[in-house]
Amino acid sequence: METNIRIFTERHLLRNPSLTVLMKLSVDGHLDELRFKNTLLKLRSVHPLLYSSICMNNEGEAFYQENIVHQLELHFIKSEHSDQWLEIAESENKKPFNCETGPLIRFFVFYTETGFDILAVCHHLLGDGNAIARLLRDVVFVYAGNNLPLKEQQLISKQSDFPQKAKLYFPVKLLLRSLNSKWSKGKQQRFGEAEYREMFNKYHQLTDIALSYSTINKVDMYALYNACKIHGITINDAIVTAFIGAMQETSINDKKMVVGIPIDIRKQLSFSADSSLGNFASAITIAHKYDPKKDFWQNAIHIKKKIKSKMDSTRAQWLILNAYASMNPLLIDAMYFAAYGECDDKTAKKVASMFSIDKPSSTAISNLGRLNFDTQIGSYSIRDLVFFAPKAPGSYIVLGIATLHDTMQIGFSFDRKIISSVIVNDLKSNMLALLLKPE
Repeated sequence: METNIRIFTERHLLRNPSLTVLMKLSVDGHLDELRFKNTLLKLRSVHPLLYSSICMNNEGEAFYQENIVHQLELHFIKSEHSDQWLEIAESENKKPFNCETGPLIRFFVFYTETGFDILAVCHHLLGDGNAIARLLRDVVFVYAGNNLPLKEQQLISKQSDFPQKAKLYFPVKLLLRSLNSKWSKGKQQRFGEAEYREMFNKYHQLTDIALSYSTINKVDMYALYNACKIHGITINDAIVTAFIGAMQETSINDKKMVVGIPIDIRKQLSFSADSSLGNFASAITIAHKYDPKKDFWQNAIHIKKKIKSKMDSTRAQWLILNAYASMNPLLIDAMYFAAYGECDDKTAKKVASMFSIDKPSSTAISNLGRLNFDTQIGSYSIRDLVFFAPKAPGSYIVLGIATLHDTMQIGFSFDRKIISSVIVNDLKSNMLALLLKPE
């Protein structure tokens, strides 16, 4: 059955030139190519968005077209070395999706005699990090011979889906209303797939997005859990603190740092979004400068307070989603083209500057937390998971973090034209030193 579902809060992802979610899941067990192909077909009824494409009406509203795609892109590759998937991931990150035709995901399976790595290259419209992680879990679950219940896809599709307290701040509402009004008086330029591809390629000529990752093993994670518990902070507080401290120590940024922190909003919804594809995440932002005169835990307590003050406010949690939901969708598209394509509209340029799309100045940490799903599925064992969050145009480095089996993987997505790989390696070392050997 084909169904159209409105794209509402995630509308800003449609023409974003840097929006690919990358995730690798490693599995111990034999790979059967035909069984894997059939597994993806079986998931059509479980995850209707998996085989979707995107259409748009005259007003610029966009919609998922469920089950419109006949076949997913799937590649089987004999593994030659352990990080072969990483090389492909970095290359695929610079290739656009055609949303009008789909699919919105590309699968690469790297296999050996004893196991295989599944690399999912996903358009962010397909889902947030948690959704993609659960999709890969479901792939292994069905591949192992199990069945999953059929699901009806639900998304945040209207303002009434927001919590009652998630009201837009009045000054922000006035600003967006003014911008929409100015935009409506102009040409209201539309951009199709051909224009998007041209803008996408221009953006990736101006940037060089690289990928790297580091691992915290079970023993070190146990020590970190205990240390955080003693000092009354969360693992996430510690990670944000270590990142800011390491950025200053590596001399990448010695000023007050702006860090965006995506947050899971599933529990705030009036419907169940567990195990579904789609985006159910918002974000808060903090600004902080690490104080070298204080020890790690003192800095972490300050950061905890800043994060808590935002998390205690429903308005703050829903601010970014509320803002995009209140904007003219064609204006949202135009801001990317004003920064990297062919759009001279003054309002679009103002919005691009407002969101720092034309000048990357922030960072972000997307922590999926501990993924609580079974890793032993029949005779197959999920060994690890690595997550790379998209390095959005307004950011120059973004961390994607996932913990599975009490092992944490930290994925770094960064612009090599702003930060070299050598410096990022130093950043990784300094960050781990602060986390694992705090003062």
